[in-house]
Amino acid sequence: MIGGNPNDFLNRIYSCQDTIFIYKGIKYWFQGYMPNDSSVHMEVMQYEPSSDREVWRYDATTIDECWQAFIKAPFFNGKSFWEIEQDIEWVDY
Repeated sequence: MIGGNPNDFLNRIYSCQDTIFIYKGIKYWFQGYMPNDSSVHMEVMQYEPSSDREVWRYDATTIDECWQAFIKAPFFNGKSFWEIEQDIEWVDY
């Protein structure tokens, strides 16, 4: 990971903190929150160039389930987080 430690990055994702990162020249924004007491929502949106494109979203009953889904999701050109983490630049670390 460029500009940070991948485990620290994933800890931040786990705690649902807004996180901005760049992959292949595109800036993304991660957001997580609990819409109510029994559910968790996480999503990744394309941030720059400006777009309303939702890259990934997941709803679950636990943070851990969403977090595991984030790690495994093939939303980076068909590759998961650990397959491309060395190419991610964490810009708000």
